[in-house]
Amino acid sequence: MDVAKAAYKNDIKTVIIASSVGTLIEWYDMLLAVILAKVLSINLFPSEGSHFLETLAIVGSSFMFRPIGSLIFGNIGDKIGRKYSFLISLVLMGASTFLIGCIPNFSSIGWAAPVLLLLCRLFQGLAISGEYAGAVIYVAEHAPMEKRGFYTGFIQATVPIGLLVCLGVVFITESTMSEADFNRYGWRIPFLLSAVLVILSYFIRKRLHESPVFEELKKSGKTSKSPVKEAFTTKGNVKTMLKAIFGGNAAQSSVMQTNQFVVFFFLQNTVKLENTTVLLITGIAMFLSVYFYQYFGALSDKIGRKKVLIGGLVSSLILIPLSFYLFMKIGNPQGINEVHSVSTEATLKIVGLSFLLSVAAAATYGPLGAFMLEIFPTKIRYTSMGFAQNMGNGFIGGATAFVTEFIKTSFVVSAFLSPFIGLVYPLFLVVLAIIVNIVFIPETYKTDLTKVEE
Repeated sequence: MDVAKAAYKNDIKTVIIASSVGTLIEWYDMLLAVILAKVLSINLFPSEGSHFLETLAIVGSSFMFRPIGSLIFGNIGDKIGRKYSFLISLVLMGASTFLIGCIPNFSSIGWAAPVLLLLCRLFQGLAISGEYAGAVIYVAEHAPMEKRGFYTGFIQATVPIGLLVCLGVVFITESTMSEADFNRYGWRIPFLLSAVLVILSYFIRKRLHESPVFEELKKSGKTSKSPVKEAFTTKGNVKTMLKAIFGGNAAQSSVMQTNQFVVFFFLQNTVKLENTTVLLITGIAMFLSVYFYQYFGALSDKIGRKKVLIGGLVSSLILIPLSFYLFMKIGNPQGINEVHSVSTEATLKIVGLSFLLSVAAAATYGPLGAFMLEIFPTKIRYTSMGFAQNMGNGFIGGATAFVTEFIKTSFVVSAFLSPFIGLVYPLFLVVLAIIVNIVFIPETYKTDLTKVEE
């Protein structure tokens, strides 16, 4: 089948824009609660004591729930269509995010407040589990083989852009009111804003047609009648999913979580920098790194997915421990135990380190979308890729922010190692992924997605 001829209904630019904007909004929705975990812990839990770890556990629950959602949306995507699945996920995500902004404080409804947050986060987990795989597959099934990594790189770049939009909205909202007002009601504004963004994206996506590869599969009567069952019973497919989970997704997610949120919380809670400074550092590093997600996707079209992915993993293995040590050395060399400001020079150095971490993360994530969809057969691609991606990216790698914080607060080690002990979790996943890639995973970048399996 000639994808170029079959894709005439959807201009590739329209496909990329509609898919990327929707995915960006969903990542904005998904990441917002992580960025605002501190203020959520103040408003939705009792005022006595710190409930930051409990809030992280609830926020992280969405990542834990994603494998289940991937089977639900994978079943829809492989039986009915890619477009239909990610339209549902978009609406579900928008509604859940809006409702988080409507949850009454703990002082009004007691323990119902964190319970409602948990329910909303579980629905967000369901939504993102259907969104990402659907968007990547939809774009890839429109793209020519030699530009698959380049085009799916636009979807990969929605994660840092989504975080950047999060940081920007939070920063602007926080800057326009007092800290007391923001903590009292201002934190709700970024959540409520999501409704407008989702409605706009829904109408853009609604105009799209189904992907040409899936249309051909449906026309020939070869769509899967039971995608979930086939994903787990097709010979060799479970092994392929395990390779995808431990050779790519778990480590990639952990590297991204470390680069984005563990750094964010480390600078806030351990280095004790002012919140506006932390927002600026994270925002600038994210902004500077956006280009590299697509760059590494395009590079993988030329030299292969594995080489780029392994390069990112090895770089992360070196940079993660080194950067966190230098964050402390530069930002708080005297071990001050209260929030403080730092010089412009120190801030720029921390931005530089965060940027290097972001580039390493881009090398692990840029080629991963194309790599993931290339290793699974067309008729169960959505289900298989979705499950592997959400098990690795969600359940295992998605727990990184919580697990690193839990390890740091639960294990007694020397004063020197104490701030950094939580990093053993992402570093272990990175080492495991390097081994799995080198030993078990073949190169995939010349895979023909248009081949319909018998």
